[in-house]
Amino acid sequence: LGNTGKRPCCCLSFKCCPDSDAEFSWGYKRSSDLLATSAVAIQEGTDKVVGAVKMTGDGMPRTISEKLLHKLSEGEFYIEWMAVSAEARGQGAGKRMLEFCEEQARARGGKVLTLGVVNGNPARRLYERFGFVEKKRGACANCCTTVTISLLFGMPHGQIGAVIMEKQLVYLHDSEQSGH
Repeated sequence: LGNTGKRPCCCLSFKCCPDSDAEFSWGYKRSSDLLATSAVAIQEGTDKVVGAVKMTGDGMPRTISEKLLHKLSEGEFYIEWMAVSAEARGQGAGKRMLEFCEEQARARGGKVLTLGVVNGNPARRLYERFGFVEKKRGACANCCTTVTISLLFGMPHGQIGAVIMEKQLVYLHDSEQSGH
């Protein structure tokens, strides 16, 4: 799939990477919010791109594959994808992009920040340190996710399936109202 190193198994064709500038830019041209909730991480002291993130919220334009992989709830902001180059991992780019996403979600009144993570992905530790927890879902939802991810991506980290993780966005005024 593109240059991600991930390959679909079985005979399903899944196109998650745009082939042209027009395909890549269609949503950004339709929504200034979509552009404002996406970022590129640049290594300090250089012009080298070391990461990127795309986050969407309810009502923002999303591709068909994004809609199929995750349905947004009211007040939810979902990190569609986030990537950090291998040589930049562990140097803070991922944490800074998560901080950016949380800041943008809060600025738009978001209630929860979510992301999907395939099982075995070492980035899960970063997400947990940042306050994400696994969203509890029913057996049917877990089974559907496992089958879908396995068919589309195989086992990119040596394990089958994926989970949705979430971080509730608590605002200072919420704490004040509850007496804390």
